[in-house]
Amino acid sequence: MPAAKDLDPEASMWDLFGAHLRFLRKLAGKTQQQLGSDLHSTGSFVGQIETAERRPSPEFAADLDKALGGTGLLIATAFHAYRLAEGRLSWFETFAESEQQASRIRTFQPQAIPGLLQCEDYVRALLHKARFPPAIVESWVARRLKRKRLLTKKEAPQYWAAVDEAALIRLKHDPRVAGPQLVHLLEVSELSNVVFEVVPMGCGLHPCMDGAFVVLSIPGRGECAYAAGMVEWQMITEGHAVAEIQRRYDLLRAETLSPSRSQQLLRDLLEST
Repeated sequence: MPAAKDLDPEASMWDLFGAHLRFLRKLAGKTQQQLGSDLHSTGSFVGQIETAERRPSPEFAADLDKALGGTGLLIATAFHAYRLAEGRLSWFETFAESEQQASRIRTFQPQAIPGLLQCEDYVRALLHKARFPPAIVESWVARRLKRKRLLTKKEAPQYWAAVDEAALIRLKHDPRVAGPQLVHLLEVSELSNVVFEVVPMGCGLHPCMDGAFVVLSIPGRGECAYAAGMVEWQMITEGHAVAEIQRRYDLLRAETLSPSRSQQLLRDLLEST
C-alpha cells in the first residue's frame, strides 16, 4: 500500500479538512474503504478528499462528520473552506458532486440535449452561441466531457432522460452539429443503463411546461432535485417539492415516445439532415 500523502494543514482550508478527516477516521479505527462503504460511497473518494484532491459537498461533509462521531468539526471546517474560497460553493460544484454519488438520475430537458448526452461539437456550439471567451469554452468542454464518463463507469447510475422534440428539431438548423449529436444520441441510448425518450410535439401541452429539471436518487441520502434557471440551477431538498417534481415527471412519461420509437425518430432526423 502506498504511503499516505503528507498534508500541510496550513496550506489551505481543504488541506486542513483532509487532515481533520484523516485524524478522525483513524481515531475511529476505520479504513478509507470502510468509511466509504458506511456512506454508500467509495474508499477512493474518501482518499481524494483526505488529500485535498476532491471537495466534498456540504451534505457529504455532514455525512462524514456524523459517521465519525458528530463533533461538528468537519462541518465547520467545510463551511469556512467554501466561504473563504469563493464566498460560497457554486451550484454546479454541488450538483456535480451529488451527480457522481447518485444511483439513479432522471431528467427532463425542453430546449437542449441533456449535458451527459451532449457530444463535443454540440457543447462547443452552445457555448459559442452564448459568446463565452475561448478560455471559458475550453474549460467547460473539458469539464462536460469528464462528466460524461459517469454513464460508462463500472457502477454507472440508471439514467432516464425525457427530451422535448423541439430540442431535436433545432438540431436540423445547424447541420454541422446535427449529425454528430444525433449519432451520439443513438449510441448512448443503446447503453443498458440509459433510457432515452422523446416528448413529441404532437402531445401539445404537458405536465412539465415549467422547464428543465434533474432528480437525483443518492443512496443513504434520499432524493433531491435541481430546477433550471438562466444562470444557476436551484437545489430542491424539501420532500414535498421533490415529490411534486417526481409526480409531474411520471405524468410526462405517459406522453413520451417509447425508447424504440424515440430511437427511430433519431434515425429519421439523421437521414433528413
